[in-house]
Amino acid sequence: MLTLIDRLSLLAAIVAASLLGIAIVLVCQMVWLRYVMEASAPWQTEAVTVSLVAATLLGSAWVLKERGHVAVGLVTEAVPERTRRGMAILSDAVVFLFAALMTWKSTELWWEAFEGGWTTDTTPEFPQWWTYVAMPVGFCLLALQCLACIIRAWRGEPLVTAGGH
Repeated sequence: MLTLIDRLSLLAAIVAASLLGIAIVLVCQMVWLRYVMEASAPWQTEAVTVSLVAATLLGSAWVLKERGHVAVGLVTEAVPERTRRGMAILSDAVVFLFAALMTWKSTELWWEAFEGGWTTDTTPEFPQWWTYVAMPVGFCLLALQCLACIIRAWRGEPLVTAGGH
């Protein structure tokens, strides 16, 4: 089960990296259109914004798995292994609670947008549910990865330290 969660996190990270790449290409295209062709495409800014937000949310589980989030290594490295393990479990539990709550609430928001036929306020009027879908998916993956980290720490498996090393 933990391997499945890790693989889902990796898959989401690959999607996140792809979305970052798409956003970079779109920004370059925006600059080209605006300053060379003296034109614009009204959908580009929104597509870049949605891509960056989705990339952030979808990549968060993989970043947690690699322990790439901001951490105070000075404190955690100065305490004994058992204390460090307890601190990891506690912090992962707090993040799990937050991610689980956000999964629930963002799923409600996504469903409301889907059922209500909400669209964006921009010229292309993209369906709003499509822009919201990364929230429940990203937070759910983050919650699952928190559980995987807690289980690994509880089992006594080696802790991945900040920076993934």
